[in-house]
Amino acid sequence: MKLKHICEHIGGELHGDGEIEITGVSGIKEAVPNQITFVANTKYLSAIATTQASAIILGHGVSGNGKATISVDNPYWGFVKVLELFAQGTERKQQAGIHETAIIGENVKIGKNVSIHAHCVLEDNVEIGDNTVIMPLVYIGEGSKIGCDGLIYANVSIRDNIIIGDRVIIHCGAVIGSDGFGFTPDPTNHSPYKIPQIGSVVIEDDVEIGANTTIDRATISETLIKNGTKLDNLVQIAHNVVIGKDCCLAAQTGIAGSSQLGDRINMAGQSGVIGHLTLGENTVIYSKTAVTKDIPPGSHLSGIPARPHKQELRFQASIRKMPELLKEFNKLQKRVVELEEKLHELGNENT
Repeated sequence: MKLKHICEHIGGELHGDGEIEITGVSGIKEAVPNQITFVANTKYLSAIATTQASAIILGHGVSGNGKATISVDNPYWGFVKVLELFAQGTERKQQAGIHETAIIGENVKIGKNVSIHAHCVLEDNVEIGDNTVIMPLVYIGEGSKIGCDGLIYANVSIRDNIIIGDRVIIHCGAVIGSDGFGFTPDPTNHSPYKIPQIGSVVIEDDVEIGANTTIDRATISETLIKNGTKLDNLVQIAHNVVIGKDCCLAAQTGIAGSSQLGDRINMAGQSGVIGHLTLGENTVIYSKTAVTKDIPPGSHLSGIPARPHKQELRFQASIRKMPELLKEFNKLQKRVVELEEKLHELGNENT
């Protein structure tokens, strides 16, 4: 597409030849002629002079070094909108219909323009909304409902009586509605005795769930993922958990049973929350952090156990100084011993 049309789409200000044909998008170092790139970080400004891209998305007042540019308030957001333009041309179009190898139970309700691919299994009383795509080898349990415009990738397992909203994306290998990890000691022999998990999972609109992520069903009520939340790959959500709106949980994050996360919480990779806690909205949990108590809104936490991030940074800095401090301490110890010996000798001479 022509650069001027891209500029119109992202609402920018064009500098240079708007007739340039743009055939793709790329990073500033990797770009080749007829591609468009962007600079949002000042450390890449020097690459403007050497990039092979034909056009660059920049912030207002930033020079393109003679290249055609589109100036916008937020270059990264502008680039995202351009990526969407080109993605529309590369996405595989799904043909509506049910593959002959799919197994469809009784009383299944399928909306308009739904695509169900090979070897899928839909149990009795399943409902699928309009324009949803079910990729191969997906299992959907009895009574589960999936909304409109969804995309369920291959090998996803959705257990019985699960509710999934509109425009939900679930990536390969995810398991929605597996049994919560609930056991109690058997009074007769003290071995773990399984507590029936008869609740559900409710996933609201515009949620995205990464590959091999697992969301357990509640014991008696529902595990709830609210609107707009994004879960990365390999995330574990335990039974009875509630995750608020527009949260982002990175890979290998784990939330233990019955914890509640407020809206707009960001959790970095390999972080975790123990059970029955409440985390306030707009909280940031840094990588490899273990949250062990309730957290007020707007917190920034890191460390094991979690503490305010700035406090944890000071603690880590102190730990790194420990070898030097120990050396100084050993020197002082020796010096004290030497001084005590001298004082003892002086005492003996005076007597």
